[in-house]
Formats: sequence, C-alpha cells, structure tokens
Amino acid sequence: MADMYKEVGAVDGAGKQLIEDPAHRQSATERAAEALRNRLLQETWSAGDRLPSELALAKELGVSRVSIRGALAQLAGEGILSRRHGSGTYVNSVRPLVRSLHLNVGSDELIKSRGHAPGISEMSWRHEAADETVADRLGIPVGTAVLHLYRVRTSDGLPVTISNDFVAASLLPDQPLSMGPSLYAFLSDVCGIDVKFGVATLEPSLVSNDYAAVFGVDAGELCLTIQQVDYDLSERPVSYSVEYHLASASDFHLVRQGPSIPGTRPLHFAGT
Repeated sequence: MADMYKEVGAVDGAGKQLIEDPAHRQSATERAAEALRNRLLQETWSAGDRLPSELALAKELGVSRVSIRGALAQLAGEGILSRRHGSGTYVNSVRPLVRSLHLNVGSDELIKSRGHAPGISEMSWRHEAADETVADRLGIPVGTAVLHLYRVRTSDGLPVTISNDFVAASLLPDQPLSMGPSLYAFLSDVCGIDVKFGVATLEPSLVSNDYAAVFGVDAGELCLTIQQVDYDLSERPVSYSVEYHLASASDFHLVRQGPSIPGTRPLHFAGT
C-alpha cells in the first residue's frame, strides 16, 4: 500500500503524513466507501448515530482524509448518510435502505435517521365501518367493523406526519385495547400477528384544510402520501395505512443504479 502514498510533513507519532497519489485516489475512495457500507450492514452504527470524525475514520481504515471525505460524500449521495455542516455525518436508515425495498421503514426510524427526536403529539382510535377503499384494501365487505388508529408524529416537537391505520376488528382480541406508538408492536404483541411485508403506493398531494391546521401550515402545501397494505405470514392483508408526510420537513430519495452490471448494488429507497 505504501506505493499509493507520498510522505509530506510531520503530523503525529509516526512522523509523516500520508497523502495519496491522485492516480490511486479513486480506488482508495471506493475501498473506503465499501468498508463503511460493510460496517453499516453489520450494524456497527445504527440509524441516527453520528459517525466518528474524518480523521478517526481515516486512521481506522488506513486511508487519507481525502479518501474518507470522498467516501462519505458518495454514501451521502446514495442516501445512506446525511452530512450536516458544523455537526457531523449521521447514519440514515441503513438496514432497510441497503438490504431491500421490501423491508418496512417506520416513521420513527425515518425521523431518527436524520438525527432528530421522534414523538407523537396526538393519538386516538375508534371502531367504525369500513368504507369502499378500506374494505377493498383489507379484502373485507363494505361496512365491516374496523379499528381506525389516528396519529400525528413529530420531529423535534414539530408535526411532520399524519397517519391513519385501519385493522379489521375481527383480528383484535376480545379485551380492552391498550395501544402504544407502534402499530406493528401492537399487532405482534396483542393480536399475535406478525407482518411479513407491505405493498406501498407513493404519490404527491396537497395538504387539506383540516390537516393544514394540524401541521401548522397553509392549506395546499405539498406533502407525500403513502398508502400501504401490510400482509401477515400467510399473505393475508392485516392493515391498511395512509400517511401524509409534510414535504417541507421530509426528503425522499430514490437511488437508481444502472445500467445493470454484475456485482452492483440493488435499487434502494431512502426517506426521512
């Protein structure tokens, strides 16, 4: 590896500062990026964690700060990391982002991935009759009793997501309900239902008058609507969700790899 560097100046106990030869800089950057990806996949760092400094990473991986800076910029461009001026580099939702599109990403995890504190400012639930849309998504007759869970999620105390979740009442236990912030935890722990996968549709929309008051913005502001049906291990639809993500408080990235080349990483989705 020594032939890839030039020695200039005294900087530490080793007595020399290693500066990469420009001819090898791209390959060193790629190696550093791949090493960081592997550590992220091995869960060395979790979503929302701040990475060590560029100098610390350079020493740890045996490359220059120039290569580390390039590797971090590359991963940030892929939506894996977020770089904040004056604060550092933070981990996004790496596991679902890198491994596969089919893994669900919860709102809390998306908020944490940007280094913010998630919360819920409002949560309520009630039983109601399924309308045509809910009935179609859950595969039940119109008018069937469903549980409607309503939540307003916050990022650092500010409302950023409004979600409406629907579950057929027939799946609920015959006992008083005790809901927590996670629908998936409720389905698993209380209803004995584990979600296997979800199918989502994403589309831009405008904030309604009612939701504008909740978000604290003007009606007509842009938001991203995510409609998703979750399925259990037998591929039975168990929940239908409609989420409204305020566009001014969210960044969603679709990272497109291509053209298809053997050994390249699969398409993945990043969001906060």
